[in-house]
Amino acid sequence: MEAKEFCRDCKQETDVVSDHRSGDTICTVCGLILEARYIDETAEWRNFADQNPEEDRTRVGKASDPLLDNGVLSTCIFKEKKKNNKKGTDADGNFPPNKWTNRAVNHSNSLLKPFKYLEEMADRLDIYEGVPKCILDHAKGLYKKADDKNFCKGRNSNPIMAACLLLAFEESQNTRTLKEITIVANGPSKKEISKMKEELKRRLGIASKIKSAMDLWPRHCSNLGMSSKDKKAVEEALKNLANFDIRRNPNSVVAAVMYMVVQLSNGNNCSVQEVSKAADGVAVGTTKKTYKDIYPYASQIIPTWFCRLEDLKKLITP
Repeated sequence: MEAKEFCRDCKQETDVVSDHRSGDTICTVCGLILEARYIDETAEWRNFADQNPEEDRTRVGKASDPLLDNGVLSTCIFKEKKKNNKKGTDADGNFPPNKWTNRAVNHSNSLLKPFKYLEEMADRLDIYEGVPKCILDHAKGLYKKADDKNFCKGRNSNPIMAACLLLAFEESQNTRTLKEITIVANGPSKKEISKMKEELKRRLGIASKIKSAMDLWPRHCSNLGMSSKDKKAVEEALKNLANFDIRRNPNSVVAAVMYMVVQLSNGNNCSVQEVSKAADGVAVGTTKKTYKDIYPYASQIIPTWFCRLEDLKKLITP
C-alpha cells in the first residue's frame, strides 16, 4: 500500500510503502524507515449483514512489552460497592476483592511510567535524527535491571531514566552527548545525569567506555549538512590526527577538523560559528584554540586526494 509522508532524509513528501509483516513504513526514494512496528488499526475480521451486531471480534490494546511481567497483560476484578456484614462477606456471602488482588501486577505498573518517559525522550530526539528501537529497548532494560536491584527506590526517577538512555547510546555505535540528553530530559541537570550515570555503572557492573572523536564526527558532519566527500575527508583527517598528541575535548577536535575541511571544500563555506553550533554547541573560542593546535599538522592529516599541498594556503592562519 503506497501513500505520501514527509521523509526526514529527503526533506519532502515522498511515496511510502507499508510492510504489514514487519510493521514498517518505508520511504520509496531513500529507503529510510519512517515508522517501525506500527499498529494496524484497520479491521481484522470481515463483518456480514446477518452477523450479530453485538458481537465485536476486534482486538484492542497495544503490543505486549517483553520487559514487563506477563507483557503487562493482567485481569482486574471489579469491586461492587455493597455494605459488608460483620463476617466480612457481601450480600451474596462472597468475600470481596482485597488489596492482594492487584499486587501481582504492581511491579509491572511501576515500570509503565518510566518506560513512557523514555519513549517521550526518544521522540524528542527523533525530531532531529531518530532513535533506533534497539537503543530505546536497551535503555528500558537498564532501568528494569536497576529497579530489580532496588536502585530506584527513594530516588528521583527522571535523572535515572536520562542516565539509562545516555548509557544505552554510549554502549552502541550511535553516540549522543550529555548535553543532548539533558535538553530532552526536561528537568535534570547535566551534573545530576552524569552523577547518576556513574552510580548506575557501578551498581550494574558496566565498564566505562572512553568517547573518542571517531564516535562523534558522523552526526556533527550531518548537522552541518556536509557532502559525502567532505565527510570522508573529516574521517580520514581524524584518523591521521590520532598519531599526534592533541589533548583536547573530542567535540572540539571534531569541530576544528570540520572547520579545516570546509575551508578547503569547494561547495561548503561555513563560518566557525556555524561549525561550532553543529558540533554540539562547542564554544567558538574553544574551536579556534583547538584549530590553532591542529593547524601545524594540516599537511599531514588532510588526505591528498581531497586537496593539493598548495591548496592548504587557503586555510586561515590562527
